[in-house]
Amino acid sequence: MVINDERSSQSERTPHAERRDQLLLVARSIFAERGFQATTMDDIAKEAGFTKPILYQYFESKTELYREIVNQTAQKLLTSLRDAVAAVDSPRTKIEVAFRVYFEMVVSETDAFRILFIHSHEGETKGDLRAVELGLVSFLEPLIAVRIKPDHRRQLAAGVVGIAEGAATAWLIQQEGKGWPTPTPGVAERLASRSATLAWGGLRSVELD
Repeated sequence: MVINDERSSQSERTPHAERRDQLLLVARSIFAERGFQATTMDDIAKEAGFTKPILYQYFESKTELYREIVNQTAQKLLTSLRDAVAAVDSPRTKIEVAFRVYFEMVVSETDAFRILFIHSHEGETKGDLRAVELGLVSFLEPLIAVRIKPDHRRQLAAGVVGIAEGAATAWLIQQEGKGWPTPTPGVAERLASRSATLAWGGLRSVELD
């Protein structure tokens, strides 16, 4: 009897979760196109086909909705990175794999990264990108297998994150200038290879403390 109750409860939660996911997808698309400031809860509700009161049943504010999208993107990226580097051994391979996973997600989830890199410097949301960057720096620090002081290692990790973010932002701006065409085959691999080559070349020349 308990099992049936649990199944019933799960079934009752499913439509709620599906609607919430739908709202997040719609909001992500609108935020990516217009930015945080220019987007309203009315815009999101209308595009999703719901009333604004229904939208507020799921998210208390536009800021909460926006930050949920940013947090989802960050968590998915970090989880994918951790899983990928755990499957390889050498420091260089770990860096290369991390870049590949990063750019595969940038290319496949363009809207999410447009929000992060193009629109995330607006108003009350301007600190959200910084939080994502710090998470990536912390992830990369242990991958830099050089006998240097912790402060030095963290600075290098931040530099590697800067390479990835800069390349991703440049690509997104280029895509925007072209009217957002379908990404060309192999573009994620090329971006990853170029960035990894630059990063690894710099790491190899690091002088020990």
